[in-house]
Amino acid sequence: MKIIVCDDQKVIFEELELLLRKFDETHHEHSELLYFSKPSLVWAHLQRESADIVFMDLEFCDTSEDGILWLKKMKSHFAHTIFIILTAYENRYKEGYEARAFRFMTKPIEERELFDYLTVSMEELQLRESISIMRRGIPHNIAIRDICYFTAQSGKSELWTKNDMFFCDESLLQWEMRLSSNTFFRCHSKYLVNLAHVVSFANQVITLANGEKIPVSRRKWKSFQLAYMKYDTKDYRLL
Repeated sequence: MKIIVCDDQKVIFEELELLLRKFDETHHEHSELLYFSKPSLVWAHLQRESADIVFMDLEFCDTSEDGILWLKKMKSHFAHTIFIILTAYENRYKEGYEARAFRFMTKPIEERELFDYLTVSMEELQLRESISIMRRGIPHNIAIRDICYFTAQSGKSELWTKNDMFFCDESLLQWEMRLSSNTFFRCHSKYLVNLAHVVSFANQVITLANGEKIPVSRRKWKSFQLAYMKYDTKDYRLL
């Protein structure tokens, strides 16, 4: 992951750097870290090179630099970047919500909260990616967040969105291994469902946002409920 920390207190970056390195070690990740002391420098950098996550402070010694104003501007131009607010001032949370920040972290930084936010951010970054599917010789880019479910089909699979279906050469097992298990759940030998599209479930049947019904095998029913509860409590629903 490419991660930017924007804070005029370099000690905050140093603290985050230690924790991010620890996260990388425990999760077998590799993060590229950059530090900037004010948002205008982040803006200039993002014009040249993309970033996955930006940790943004709200208050700067230079009063002409306002984190909220810059956040709004950056979000409108860099839709695939995740912005996490860093602040010691909870009274500015409301402004952060209006700017549609992905998450808020109160200083001093807590390791568990940071690790939880990084895990959720990685899953969200995957959902923002697209996969390319060929149909009649024409490539179609499908956002992972738009996939409702996969179904097995003679060693291959079918990918279903709200309004369309695509044949895939990959098996259901290959998709299951490729996609995040925190978002996609193998609820049946023939189905892999995107938990973001689940609106209700009962009697071993899942109802999706488009009204479709997906069966859940008896042996998977309890684990599905636990997986969905874990997903739902993260409070970053896509629908």
